Amino acid sequence: MSQHETLDKETTRIGDNANDFHVPVTVHRSTEQAFLPVYHGNKIANPSPLAFSAVAVSLFLVSQVALGTDKLSSLSIVVTVALGYSAVALLVAGIWEFPSGNPFGAALYTSLSGFFASLALVLSPWSDVSTSYTNAAEFPVAVSQFFFAWFITVFIFIVAAHRSSGGLVIFLSLVDLTLLFIGLAYRYPGKTVLLKTGGALGIVASFVAWYATLASLLDNDSLFRLPVLLDLTKKRRA
Repeated sequence: MSQHETLDKETTRIGDNANDFHVPVTVHRSTEQAFLPVYHGNKIANPSPLAFSAVAVSLFLVSQVALGTDKLSSLSIVVTVALGYSAVALLVAGIWEFPSGNPFGAALYTSLSGFFASLALVLSPWSDVSTSYTNAAEFPVAVSQFFFAWFITVFIFIVAAHRSSGGLVIFLSLVDLTLLFIGLAYRYPGKTVLLKTGGALGIVASFVAWYATLASLLDNDSLFRLPVLLDLTKKRRA
């Protein structure tokens, strides 16, 4: 058992209030997932590198288009990566977290999987989402509301992550601001500075996600470790 893992004895109540009894349960507690709160569960491999990498790739591409890098304007390439990699990988990682006993990681990853899958459907030409609006001016407003809804969702995860690590809070905050500014850019299409700001924040967020990927892959057998950018779990364990 590594120094990052403890083995605790807990009890689980079975039965109704009148005739319940308690069964001892062995719970693994590990802090190997550098950017996530302590998780509880069996000895299952860490899915967080896969999840962070999946977010980083699609977010990087979306942000490049938002910034207009090399005159990029089409989001078609995002559809392929968001559906073919990010949505699938995040769903697998989220399902992976359920048997680990980590509700935060499970909810976060599966939610982000849904975000990228739905974003791909919105952007995809064969989904006919944009053409389904008889009033063309209605579509950008609807897309802005889409981003605002996900802004609120990610904000909830930021609140829940306040006792995990500074790196995770920074990452989620950058993603949240990216969603906010892109949503504002669709709501006020004439103000390109909003889209550029969202793209710039997304680029930073994607590199933080790649940092988290590497930080989660490195362990005690690696030549070096990366800091978690303020471990907030120490206060909780104190």
